[in-house]
Amino acid sequence: MHKRVAIFILMIWPLAVAAQGGETLEFEIRVNEALTTQDVVGAALDNSPDQLVVGSKEQYAKALSGQASSLFADTPEISVRLQNDRLFSNQGLREWESSLDIPLWMPGQKSASRQKARMSDREARAYQNLALLNVTGLVREMLWEIKLATAALGRARDNLQISEDLGNDISKKIEAGNLPRQNSILAQKDIMTRKIELIKAEAEYIHAGREYESITGLTEMPAYFEEAVDHGADMVNVPILELYRAKVDGLEAEYNIRRKSWGKAPTLSIGVKRETASFMDQNIDSVGVGLSVPLGASAHVKSKRAEAALALAEMEREQALVNREYKLSLHEAEHELEVCEVQLPLSASHFKMSQENLRLAQKAFDMGETDLFDLLKIQEQFFSSSAENTQIIIECKRAIARHNQVKGVLLP
Repeated sequence: MHKRVAIFILMIWPLAVAAQGGETLEFEIRVNEALTTQDVVGAALDNSPDQLVVGSKEQYAKALSGQASSLFADTPEISVRLQNDRLFSNQGLREWESSLDIPLWMPGQKSASRQKARMSDREARAYQNLALLNVTGLVREMLWEIKLATAALGRARDNLQISEDLGNDISKKIEAGNLPRQNSILAQKDIMTRKIELIKAEAEYIHAGREYESITGLTEMPAYFEEAVDHGADMVNVPILELYRAKVDGLEAEYNIRRKSWGKAPTLSIGVKRETASFMDQNIDSVGVGLSVPLGASAHVKSKRAEAALALAEMEREQALVNREYKLSLHEAEHELEVCEVQLPLSASHFKMSQENLRLAQKAFDMGETDLFDLLKIQEQFFSSSAENTQIIIECKRAIARHNQVKGVLLP
């Protein structure tokens, strides 16, 4: 059995050597006292692809506003026509005619178009707010991931130091003849385990740091980013809900435009005409006014109205689903805070008891009342309790951040 343990130690030794003197990492996110969370969010927002969509939505809203403010329902047209008999009888017949065709707004159509433009502008602003909130949530998660990884890395280093101190103490006792040499194998095995854990902790920390750097472009993080629970009103200023309200209102305005429109806008024509009957006659100039009204477009109009009504119904369905999902997310966030209130004192008590248990076990081992195997078992329980207690403390602080994120609260 001892041979198998020794072979195992030799196999993992190259990996564990990398953890020795492991205070220096190949990559590190440093804490900057002057850096604020707003600075980090701003840096992440500058790199966010959502900014492209925000700009496009703003331009679209401006285009709709310009269209709704136009004097005409569509693009006016100018037509010019020339007619003569030169190729046939050649009696001097000449006709010049030009007209301006103006598409007219139907009653209520212009106001509906203005409403559509306002809703598009509102949607653009809601999307911009949502993009900011999404980036804020991403920054929140990354900061707390680094916090968790940093805590795990610190624990791994502390645990390794404790194991190495115990190994040195055991070596002295073996040299003094107070312990059998097989205890050295157990101690070295425990040290190798802690070194492997340290390597994993370093890898997790570097992974979290690289993700933070790739999204924000920064290699520094704020020193303080903890939050207080926000007790503000629900479903009032939440960007995702406001976005879908704007989407529904916009499609409702689009439906009103279709409902008040015909298949083709009526056209007012204003034209001038010059006629010459023969070479000897004088020119006759006249002005004409006409109105063209589309007929028989009921089938085409109904299909467009039905299409707009379908789009509105589908968006109302999406809005209902988003509202339901939001309520569920808010409930989960609040429940997570309630669980934290119960977990924190229990975890703290468990950690204190594991500390005391380790102290007593160390004392009993020093007095020869227990063997090293029992001490390592209790030490492992202490390491596990310490890790769980630290993780619960950080996760409960992160739960506050997640709760505020669901409510649409930006970082302070």
